[in-house]
Amino acid sequence: MKPVGNGRDWKNSIILVDGRPAQGRPRGMGIYILRLLPALAVISPRPEIRVALARAAGPDPWPGLKGIERVWGSGKNTVLWEQRELPRLAVRSQASLLHCTANASPWKSKVPHVVTVHDAIFIRKLTQISGAVYPRQLLAHYYYYYGVTPGANRAKLVLTDSEYSRLELISKLRLKPGNIHVVPLGAPHQLALLHEREVAKTLVELKIPRPYVLGFGAIDLRKNTANLVRAFAQFPLKSAATLVLTGLEKARRSRIPKLVNNLGLRDRVRILEYVNEKELMALFQGAAVLAYPTRAEGFGLPILQAFYLGVPVVTSEAGSIPELAGKAACFADPENPCSIAQAILSVLNDSRKAHDLAIAGHRQSEHFTWEATARKTMKVYQKALQKQRGGSPS
Repeated sequence: MKPVGNGRDWKNSIILVDGRPAQGRPRGMGIYILRLLPALAVISPRPEIRVALARAAGPDPWPGLKGIERVWGSGKNTVLWEQRELPRLAVRSQASLLHCTANASPWKSKVPHVVTVHDAIFIRKLTQISGAVYPRQLLAHYYYYYGVTPGANRAKLVLTDSEYSRLELISKLRLKPGNIHVVPLGAPHQLALLHEREVAKTLVELKIPRPYVLGFGAIDLRKNTANLVRAFAQFPLKSAATLVLTGLEKARRSRIPKLVNNLGLRDRVRILEYVNEKELMALFQGAAVLAYPTRAEGFGLPILQAFYLGVPVVTSEAGSIPELAGKAACFADPENPCSIAQAILSVLNDSRKAHDLAIAGHRQSEHFTWEATARKTMKVYQKALQKQRGGSPS
């Protein structure tokens, strides 16, 4: 692997990375750091990397990963962790630089930091974001709405997932363009495929019949789960396909189960809440198509996973999706259930089209690797340290 900098660049440098989002049941931002840290660990030469973890948040997500020191802290509350405990751990571990990995970062810290702000989608009214509002979610929304910008402005540099997100951070958070670096995420090339027998066994355990369309459910309105369900209602009755919605945590607070019942789809839509990594892999590998008609996206990791696994993708052209998907997906209007239905059926009913999309998607996924993500991240560390030391970044 081509080195990033040289030994002199990293002399006596310690980077503390926030690993807490990867603990417990990681999603989105948690998957980001879950995949990034092992890729950082194999770069050489590199600074000493340590990872901050919260004892109350769950076990070490990387039990077999060597060469990365764990720095354990207390507290499970996100705000207290990011604003009080992380800065304290950075000082305790003698870090040269702190990497905050989940949008927010300290408003006050003795140790300089960089922050990954994945997108600016949280800069909206909560009623535009969520189909259900409850106290804990309200507090989290206000924290991100008002708290991300001060930390990002204090950061030496900001990482974000796409050019779309970079422009959003400039326009909505008023961040300096020169301080923002686009670092795309990677496809899960390091994950081993499940044997077909294991896929079939897992689907039986989950009570998922084939063929099925895989979708990602969420109370987040931008994920557009309701229109995906409405699209499925337009499928011909003779269609044998089932719609599987995974990731719909807090389903009791969502309107989706009621919508499914009202549309008479109870026997044709399967709602799953959290699934583990093996179950998710089986769901992807067994799917006839991934339907991801998002209204706004900072990156779109599920699309990249489907591409890598050779699953045809139906999605929208919203947000960062054109950057990620190129011409390797079938596109639909996210506001038009009929358009979504037609796009999905065009893949289900045309094996040649499905095959061509699968091949194109896999080729597209080869442009996105965690090795590249790690190298670009290391470059940002290098520039931030040079900026801190008063040197000119190369």
